[in-house]
Amino acid sequence: MKPLPRLKPTTARFTMAVLVVLAMGSSLRPSRGAEPIAVEANRVAEVTFTSRVERKDPFNEVELDVVFTGSDGSKLRVPAFWAGGRRWRARFASPRAGTYQFRSECSDPADAGLHGVSGTIEVRPYRGDNPLYQHGPIRVAADHRHLEHHDGTPFFWLGDTWWMGLCERLEWPNGFKTLAADRKKKGFNVIQIVAGLYPDMPAFDERGRNEAGFPWEKDYSRIRPEYFDRADERLAYLADQGFVPCIVGAWGYHLPWLGVDRMKKHWRYLVARYGAMPVVWCAAGEVNLPYYLDKGFPYGGEKQAADWEGVIRSLRSINAFGRPVTVHPTGLPPLSGRLLYKDQTLLDFDMLQTGHGEREVLAPTIRALRESYHAQPHIPVLNGEVCYEALLGRIPAEIPRLMFWTNVLSGAAGHTYGANGIWQLNRKDRPYGKSPHGGNYGTIPWNEAMNLPGSGQLGMGKGLLMEYPWHRFEPHPEWASWNEDGSRNAAWGDWIWFPEGNPTKDAPVAARFFRKAFELPEGKTIHRAVLHLTVDDQFTAYLNGRRVGSHANWMSGREFTDVARLLRPGKNVLAVRGENGQGPKGANPAGLACNLEIHLSGGETVVVRSDGSWRSSTTEPDGWRDPAFDDRAWEPARVVARFGEGPWGHNVGARDEFLVPYAAGVPRTVRVVYMPRALAVRIHRLEPNRSYVARAFDAVSGRKTELGPIHPDDHGDATVSPPRDAQVDWVLVLESGRAKP
Repeated sequence: MKPLPRLKPTTARFTMAVLVVLAMGSSLRPSRGAEPIAVEANRVAEVTFTSRVERKDPFNEVELDVVFTGSDGSKLRVPAFWAGGRRWRARFASPRAGTYQFRSECSDPADAGLHGVSGTIEVRPYRGDNPLYQHGPIRVAADHRHLEHHDGTPFFWLGDTWWMGLCERLEWPNGFKTLAADRKKKGFNVIQIVAGLYPDMPAFDERGRNEAGFPWEKDYSRIRPEYFDRADERLAYLADQGFVPCIVGAWGYHLPWLGVDRMKKHWRYLVARYGAMPVVWCAAGEVNLPYYLDKGFPYGGEKQAADWEGVIRSLRSINAFGRPVTVHPTGLPPLSGRLLYKDQTLLDFDMLQTGHGEREVLAPTIRALRESYHAQPHIPVLNGEVCYEALLGRIPAEIPRLMFWTNVLSGAAGHTYGANGIWQLNRKDRPYGKSPHGGNYGTIPWNEAMNLPGSGQLGMGKGLLMEYPWHRFEPHPEWASWNEDGSRNAAWGDWIWFPEGNPTKDAPVAARFFRKAFELPEGKTIHRAVLHLTVDDQFTAYLNGRRVGSHANWMSGREFTDVARLLRPGKNVLAVRGENGQGPKGANPAGLACNLEIHLSGGETVVVRSDGSWRSSTTEPDGWRDPAFDDRAWEPARVVARFGEGPWGHNVGARDEFLVPYAAGVPRTVRVVYMPRALAVRIHRLEPNRSYVARAFDAVSGRKTELGPIHPDDHGDATVSPPRDAQVDWVLVLESGRAKP
């Protein structure tokens, strides 16, 4: 672009190019002469400076800041970034309309193209409907429990995980915009995305490049602006679509490779380039996780996490626009970013990572969330990574949905969803491939993972909460419990095993395979089906060839409440792979116990329990999970003990202290209660002088059912049953109408 005309006499010895970005991602428009730069509130203005000195290594030889001064005298020092060649740029945004003067300050005051350059920016009111520009970027609210826009409008964080979203495997513009449109339609408003130094790969892996290559030279000698030119397009598009980019500076294990000083320069570059945008900073992903091939992995990341503290402090010192700062931990205790550090003021809000799996992840998740929620000083907390849908082809939508509702109603300021296939950007023609440790998380392409049901279900959940003053909600676990009549233990079948030796005393350390065929009548609707299953020591269960789930604790057993969808009229088969592990010295028993209850139209119930009619085998032939498989050559299973007897006694099926109703709300106004099982709930402590009207929300379909007024007993308690078609979980909303006369 041509240099602009010379400016006023005080700057007449050099040439300055001034550019404006009215909508980041759209074409740049040059200003004319010395006229002020015009930009709308909360949108980004860009100023370009041209050095008068030809330098061998501009990135490492020079630093440039620009000081912006408001009409009230307030000053803001903003770092500028090297844009390639002799060009440097600074970006500015303000939520307040008015006139702002700027003046550049260069570490080389003799460079007249970079030092002492001045100009004016006119910020005008924003006229559109993008909430990030209409209400301003997000910040921590005064209550330190939730996030809000600059003007005080509450902000409910619903994040999606695109860790590698800046690489070329998510094609720009078509693929990127397709995924963004889907997430916007579903109600997501945050995208967690890494600035080039990615997880699950070594440095400079070809899978991490974008159309311009990598973010750094391969010897880490300097940053590569051309990489970030392409990142600009994507990040600006997200902001223009109403998404907050949660920019993760690097995955934690890149720090030992760059070194602390270079990582500080990396972060200065990111702050300079994107700080004026409505972003959130996540200093590092898995800040305390060493590289996958390091000795002792996944342990031994303490020094790395400590070194990151210095980088975070450097980031905070140059965070001109005050964007919120957090860090993403690995899935090892304490599972919390803030609790990794002694200084509890280091972060503005806490991000958790609480693991991947199924219902067994709930207990550590809620423990970590409650510990962070009650820590001092209070800061908002949310789960930034938990139970990616379809990870390893296993995690069903029920689990991300469980994590969303239990976290939010336990005090989280929002929640982040993740889908396998999206975080690493699988493509049908180019699957991600192996991780450094040799494993693979699954090959589902991103454009199929986009349609997994969990993302839409979380969006509907957010939509329900937005109907109420969610930002005033506080967790109230004392408000709800299971109704006693609806939460009795299952009527378990017998303990069975393959007929060999005496399984109650000692059984081989090996897997055994079990099948039970049963019939369901034609012409009947399957309303609900619940499977209770336990195996000493672990199992994976299938219904009609489709995986139900796994579990590895015989004492707790496992309840599956969503199996009706796997059943059909006619022949069905429940198949179980049970494995006896190595126990302590002495006895090593093995056994399987089961109860499957199927509720049909007309009030009919079919019950399938473990007994001697099951078939068993020591081998795993092809097709053994399917109804068409001929199991007549298999051995009849042996009943080794009645339930409640043998070495297992009455220790199975103890109530899970975390698989309970979760309640939150505003006293005397509204209560929201999530039931992780399709059972009746007992509501407690209803105020005697208030009337409440109940509404059920189907967490799967989003359907709302009016239940009418609630009539508590003399103790302020009331029992509410789920709608008849509730199969897995459900939500109850109690709205207070008015004080009773």
